[in-house]
Amino acid sequence: MSDLGDLQNRKLDLATRAAWLYYIDGATQDEIAAQFDISRQSVQRLVALAVSERVIEFRIQSPIAECTALAKQLRESYGLTICEVVPNGLHDPLAAVGLAAAQILETQFGQRGSGVFGFSTGRTLLRMVREISAKPRPDLKMVSIVGNAARDGCVSPFEIAMRLADKLDAKCYPLQMPVLADTIEHCQALRSQPVHAMLQGLVETARAVYVGVSDVSYGSPIHQDGFVLESEMHYLIENGAIGEIAAWPFDRNGRILQNDYTERLPGFRPDRLARLVPVVGVAAGQRKIAPIRAALKGDLLSGLITDEQTAAALLEQT
Repeated sequence: MSDLGDLQNRKLDLATRAAWLYYIDGATQDEIAAQFDISRQSVQRLVALAVSERVIEFRIQSPIAECTALAKQLRESYGLTICEVVPNGLHDPLAAVGLAAAQILETQFGQRGSGVFGFSTGRTLLRMVREISAKPRPDLKMVSIVGNAARDGCVSPFEIAMRLADKLDAKCYPLQMPVLADTIEHCQALRSQPVHAMLQGLVETARAVYVGVSDVSYGSPIHQDGFVLESEMHYLIENGAIGEIAAWPFDRNGRILQNDYTERLPGFRPDRLARLVPVVGVAAGQRKIAPIRAALKGDLLSGLITDEQTAAALLEQT
């Protein structure tokens, strides 16, 4: 490729990045100018270039070279079948990741094969739901892989399957059980219910299962949202938990812990699902790096949607 062609491609990459920050992340032109160390007028020209080249319509269509390269390296390093890396956001780091996940999920909606999709819960997945186009899809089935109730019976505000099914007029199959049972006997009773076996059989035929990946620490989502008591969080940390998927804790090698806590989880184990269907992690951020790395190491994920900063950190120690 000629030097002129290289220059044009780099300029279009920069224009795409500027458009992403402006339209998706909500950054001002002054903020973008400061990040790129260019003038505000240059930012205006870059955004105008992205529009004139039809890089953007309502969503950005052109990949960014650095993001594409990081995604390729992650696929090769961890054997991923799905990998998308998006630019770092200035205001809302979850916005771009949620949008990218929505685009991939909508593509899968249009493909032949199973119309079943599984979901855990979480804030980033909720951003994905918000970006999904509200087009009726009564042929699709949305299945939850984790209980949806806290100890007081309150339904999780980050329940995904129900929200997405409602938006698409799709069929919804929630796991209407507590995230964590009070006792092992209670959990065994929940697992013995016919609906539990039915939902497990359904999700094991899924086109894909989308999950959040979180750290296990004081103030982490399962602790902050009241699903795990402080004493239980201490127990998990003492037992080597570094992250969790659908409330299932795993160690730094990506192995699901076997203890009193996991014996009280009625939800479906991510390691067993990963052997049957594609499990796609949707997560980004400094606190997520160690848990994502462990989940990838333990083959808990076959796909990942994340941002540049997280992707680069994951590749530093591979």
